[in-house]
Amino acid sequence: MLRPLCLSVTSLAALAAALIAGFFYAYHCSVMPGLDAADPMAAIAAMQAINATVRNMTFAFSFFGTLGFGLLASIAMALRQPRDPAAWLVWSGTALYGCGAFAVTMAFNVPLNEALAAATPTAQSAAAIWQDYAQPWITWNTLRMIASLMALFCFAAALWLEAGAAKSSH
Repeated sequence: MLRPLCLSVTSLAALAAALIAGFFYAYHCSVMPGLDAADPMAAIAAMQAINATVRNMTFAFSFFGTLGFGLLASIAMALRQPRDPAAWLVWSGTALYGCGAFAVTMAFNVPLNEALAAATPTAQSAAAIWQDYAQPWITWNTLRMIASLMALFCFAAALWLEAGAAKSSH
């Protein structure tokens, strides 16, 4: 009876993880290198605009959904078969995302974004402001990307195990 619920919420966790991993990946390989190549005043203005608009429902589904669906899937799996390898994979994916992406975002990327939002760069200060922002932001974003990809792998592996278990039970 719990198997359909486990499959559903784990699938949603995997979908949300894939979306947020892709989001962080896009920043890693295009957005931040592109902004680094731009004039610091333009980079700061662009990142301020991005940060002001990123908080929307589409982003919320992937950012909060990965953690929320992962937690729901973890609970459902624990109720069904807590020692099952798929349950451990779901729990691991949720923990990886929760600590390596969600908590990192709240503890490091958000404060950096808020500091950048409050900055009023001048032609003389823009390069230093951008450097002080971009370097740590990129480091933390790389961690978020890796953690999100690892969470996606865990959720996908759990779904693969669940699909195999469902086939063998028929």
